[in-house]
Amino acid sequence: MRKQRTVLTPGQVVKELRLKKEWTQKTLSEITDIAVANISNIESNRSRLGEERAIILAAAFGVRPEFILFPNGFEREDLQERLRVIRKRLKHNPRAS
Repeated sequence: MRKQRTVLTPGQVVKELRLKKEWTQKTLSEITDIAVANISNIESNRSRLGEERAIILAAAFGVRPEFILFPNGFEREDLQERLRVIRKRLKHNPRAS
């Protein structure tokens, strides 16, 4: 019998990463400048997690944006160059550290 695979949403990943760090939504909001209401909506999948917020959240958690955006292992090869540019920008952004 084939084992059913759990499919995660980006919002669930954000919540799991936040809880792993033992942060409240307010703490994450203070770190990222994303409103608590927006974090709540992302975590509960009421709001779509856009690229910009995924990058900011990934920087806060110390993971790659793809880990949040594609929690089920899907990677877009066509975005690799753009992601390299974004990572370079993150290195030079004092708020991202």
